[in-house]
Amino acid sequence: MKSIERQNIVPDSRVDKVARIYRVLLSRKIKNMTWYRIAKDADVAYGWAYRVLRNLEDRNIIEGSTIKDPKALFLTWASRNSYHKFREYHIQNPKVILMNSKMDYAFTTYYAESIIGHYLFPRNYEFYIHPKDSQKWHSYLSENGYVGRGNIKVIRADEHIFFEKGTVDNWPTVSIQQLIVDLYKEGAECVEAADLLLMKAYS
Repeated sequence: MKSIERQNIVPDSRVDKVARIYRVLLSRKIKNMTWYRIAKDADVAYGWAYRVLRNLEDRNIIEGSTIKDPKALFLTWASRNSYHKFREYHIQNPKVILMNSKMDYAFTTYYAESIIGHYLFPRNYEFYIHPKDSQKWHSYLSENGYVGRGNIKVIRADEHIFFEKGTVDNWPTVSIQQLIVDLYKEGAECVEAADLLLMKAYS
């Protein structure tokens, strides 16, 4: 369909090594967490992991691999710049279109929180995709709607964003740690939702 808004194309997403380390450190699934394990699962050099984790330890946010102040860690993560590329689309019957997409993705922010925390109204559908699928998604969504500001936001980011991806009610979602930090970044009422999820998951 015809585009209703011209959007700028930005460079491909960069690997965010620090975010990878935070994402693994905040895992609730890994047992016997060590700094070497964090570096391995984040796919970064141990020196990188050591510097990042030692800084958190010096700030009394963690002790070893134990998180002492989860909210401080999430806010530290949320304060960092994100290297993401996104495009928006306006789609009628978005859930039907996404259900029939046959491509991998993971919801975050409003819709993901609405099916996990049940606090926010799902006013839009924001999700991450694999960079290799960018053109396929653009072709698919533009054929089924309009390109421009709308109810769907597609985000292309570091592949590690899919670490510990989950499924709720047959819908794919990011990990709980990724959802919480994305909600903090979104601001406004999303901060309240992030606080509730954090309290439940990391108390």
